[in-house]
Amino acid sequence: EHLKDIKAIYGFHIWPGVPTGTVASRSGTIMASAAFFKCFFKGKGTHGAMPHLGRDPVVAASAAIQALQTLVSRRTSPLDSSVVSVTQFKAGEAYNVIPDEVMIGGTMRALTEDAMELLVEGARGMVESIGAGYGMTTTCDFMEDVHPITPPVVNSKEAFHFATEVGRMMLGEEKVIETEPTMGAEDFSYYTQKADGAFIFLGGGGEYPLHHPKFYADEEVLPIGAAYHTALAVSSMVQEGKNE
Repeated sequence: EHLKDIKAIYGFHIWPGVPTGTVASRSGTIMASAAFFKCFFKGKGTHGAMPHLGRDPVVAASAAIQALQTLVSRRTSPLDSSVVSVTQFKAGEAYNVIPDEVMIGGTMRALTEDAMELLVEGARGMVESIGAGYGMTTTCDFMEDVHPITPPVVNSKEAFHFATEVGRMMLGEEKVIETEPTMGAEDFSYYTQKADGAFIFLGGGGEYPLHHPKFYADEEVLPIGAAYHTALAVSSMVQEGKNE
């Protein structure tokens, strides 16, 4: 409702690997859809020396982790990039005890909403069937009440070209580059679903990737970003005045 009269919208994100003073973007999809998940495998704990007396959720969860990778290689199109990363594995504490339960967690990424739907539904079915094969009770939670599945960020052709023109006037021709899509995600996507928009990467993130403990942001990028955002706003109003 608050965006119904918005003609265009722009967003920035500091970006490693791009020099300070350079900006990067592209027309079309620039960032992926993202989902987060926790899957639980409930078995029967037992002494590590007597696995036949229990149902081992560690083995079941390990099998599921391997199988989940086939969602990318065998379920989604090789022409439509997607990622499944299991980043958490939480089991028991003792060296000689097979635990009752294991939790695996992670993230899924896709450049289209259709591919994301395939990943989510495929993961649910795969965890359930693998768990059943190992005698587990399973649940797979995508936590949409906390982490809604975000759509991909899609830059409109018009907003991208306008941002490129303004960037070249302000920073110089060679300081505005086109980039490939990233499997990172950003909830700016909700805005680009409502209005023409463009998301732009501001160089200045150093050599380490985002969320790395050694990530460093060059603060020299702050006035550049502020000036670029201002230039986009002013140029948009000037353009709108000409159109009227």
